[in-house]
Amino acid sequence: MTKTPVRVVYLTHTLGVGGAEELILNMVTRLPRDRYEPIVCCFEDPPGPIGPEIAAHGISVIPLGIIPGWRSPLAWWSIVRQLRRLRPMIVHTFMLPASLYGRSAAVAAGVPIIIGTEVNIYERKQRHHIAFERLLAARSACVVASAEAVKSAYVRQLGIDADAVRVVYNAVNWERLDATKPPDVVRAELGIPSDRIVVGVVATLQDKKGHRVLLDAVARTPGLEGVWLMLVGDGPERAPLEAYAATLGVKDRVRFCGTRRDLGNVLPAMDVFALPSLWEGLPLALILAMGASRPVVATRLAGIPEVVSDGESGLLVEAGDAGALGAALARVCGDPALRARLGARARAAVRDRFGADAYSAAVIGIYEEFLARA
Repeated sequence: MTKTPVRVVYLTHTLGVGGAEELILNMVTRLPRDRYEPIVCCFEDPPGPIGPEIAAHGISVIPLGIIPGWRSPLAWWSIVRQLRRLRPMIVHTFMLPASLYGRSAAVAAGVPIIIGTEVNIYERKQRHHIAFERLLAARSACVVASAEAVKSAYVRQLGIDADAVRVVYNAVNWERLDATKPPDVVRAELGIPSDRIVVGVVATLQDKKGHRVLLDAVARTPGLEGVWLMLVGDGPERAPLEAYAATLGVKDRVRFCGTRRDLGNVLPAMDVFALPSLWEGLPLALILAMGASRPVVATRLAGIPEVVSDGESGLLVEAGDAGALGAALARVCGDPALRARLGARARAAVRDRFGADAYSAAVIGIYEEFLARA
């Protein structure tokens, strides 16, 4: 007799373009379908561009339509009802809203195995959130953290047993680096001269990603006067950042590229990849850039030092320090040999360690562990 596949519901706030959404896409498309039946539930309706990519693999994507009112009791109850209807064996949550409301709804729905995901370090989390998460941790099978630093911060903040948190490093699908356009073509499309040094960043345009620090560094550091910027991503800070670039006098050499899914084309058009984040977890864009042999300059926080060896596979600076960021960028931009050396070592550091197959295998191992107990 053929066994019925184990139903797993992945619950998330959004399926826009971002690191957590990429993890869900990588995970559900690698589950062995004879063993697991994945279903993705999203607070947003429509769910965002990653939703159709998941659905294209024959996986159900259910938009719950509870944004912007997801904090209301009625929205929470709609999650409970949906989970009772679907009757999953496992609920796996991604992103903070789904982690809080989704896991509590899964408890109310009587889901046997509940797994959370923590991909960021939230230093300013409110006390009532911490108390709520502590209760949820007690009712969850485990929480999957994106890096050792993320686990340590989460355990310390909640005051829970370290065994309740498992580390599975964020990972990427290396096929995303497949390119269809030469770098000069990409630069020409963006109006960037082919002979200029380009510093790029791939991140949502929001305060925590530190774009203002990067603009300050490029505008005020000697040696970076001819450097151009590619800001890949979109978000609420786009208009303010465009205005700030104009105020600094660098608007003409800054390109706001919007959301791009063709990072295999975009990353090779950059000479240096910068990540000036003010707080983080373990950013997938950084790993992709390193896998594309880009030399990186990033902030020394969260899980980043677990990937980037300072001076070996990249340069690390303190978060929020525009002077240090500018000095590091000037050093790399002015030294072609250093760029080549850092890029080669960056690729070697991540290619075997951070592939999506290894991530999914580790998470499936966690599923199997708790299914055996159940």
